[in-house]
Amino acid sequence: IYCESDSGLAEAEKLGKMLGLSPSRCNRFNEARRNKFLMNECVSNYGLNTVKQRMCTTVEEALDFARDIGVKERDDGIYKEEEEKEKYFMNKLSHVRKNDGEVNEGCLGSARNLSKDIGENGKYCVVKPFRGVASGDVYLCSNLSSIESSFKKIHRTSVFGSTTRELNDQVLVQEFAYGTEYALDIVSRDGEHKVAALWCYDKRPVNNSPFVYHATELVDAKDSLIGEMICDYATRALDALEVNWGMSHVEVIVDHPQHDHGPRLVEVNCRQHNTDFAPLTTACVGYNALDMFLAAYLGNVNDDEQQTGRNMVEWDDIPTLPKTNTHGAIVHLVSHTSGILKNIQYDKLYEIESLPSVVAMEIYPNFLEVGSFIEKTVDIRSDAGWAHLINEDEDEFKADYERIVELMPLLFEVESDEKV
Repeated sequence: IYCESDSGLAEAEKLGKMLGLSPSRCNRFNEARRNKFLMNECVSNYGLNTVKQRMCTTVEEALDFARDIGVKERDDGIYKEEEEKEKYFMNKLSHVRKNDGEVNEGCLGSARNLSKDIGENGKYCVVKPFRGVASGDVYLCSNLSSIESSFKKIHRTSVFGSTTRELNDQVLVQEFAYGTEYALDIVSRDGEHKVAALWCYDKRPVNNSPFVYHATELVDAKDSLIGEMICDYATRALDALEVNWGMSHVEVIVDHPQHDHGPRLVEVNCRQHNTDFAPLTTACVGYNALDMFLAAYLGNVNDDEQQTGRNMVEWDDIPTLPKTNTHGAIVHLVSHTSGILKNIQYDKLYEIESLPSVVAMEIYPNFLEVGSFIEKTVDIRSDAGWAHLINEDEDEFKADYERIVELMPLLFEVESDEKV
């Protein structure tokens, strides 16, 4: 049984049991794979490092937890208006760059999700629903006031994926994990886990949102100590959640090696990486998670190889950890404007498409229709499109990426231009 959507995962597990496939060919039902609070509890009980957390029924419980881990009553500085406070916070985030000496396995963008002076020692909280996708309704809170307002935005809203009109009577509040964020695509076969790809995120503060995806970069997992450490943590997290079959997309935060935390779980998603990853990983690694999935369930299917002309992979031939043979990344095209689209800067789009590293590119239809309403990008769901970058030359790869980032604010013009 294969389920691509988060909202259908529970039903897929139940169906597997009804068909007699569990546990020999699919995972047993386990709600902790979708409930982010239970997920972290399971992983913690298995002996792995996780963030501190609490499920809160009231604002008072959320504030008590935040105080316990050191969140301040208010930010440093004096603000006359809420907007001024937001600009101050975003300005501090914007100075987080790669050149501050922290570890970054990739060669693109920033290494850490917050700078050392404002981000470590549990001084921030993340407030979010216990179920959700694509960073929906996830709030980074720097003070008690922001925790209260974020709690109220989530409390009593609909639970993602619920078929019974369930409401969020509780809100999940977690310690903010300081460090570098990685994602892993993993395929499991009867409890044996093999990593298909290791990715490093470049997230930047734009559009009054602290962590907007700009790039998802492939990094080497096989010949890297930190890569091996991340992969070991992620596969053990799958063991903790009794994931024995299928594809998983796991996200972790890794603190600087000199600190004690090491990897800590963001979340486990028991489905594929929701992007067009296969062409990129095939070019950069030699295979992809979809090929591995077929090998895990079907083995070497000679008939399919003859019909499609593709070389099928055998499970036993796939290494446990992937090794990249060239630089590759998915670039998320960020919209910096909101309003009625009046002009598309095709010359800028053509420049991006003609860069040496760009091998594929798509602009979403709404951003190509003059007169349509477009929004600023604040998460993956509001991206303007994407580009795939592949290049053996690291300098050219980095230069092309930074040029795309420079061009992003110039791609679209709206009738009421509100650039940030």
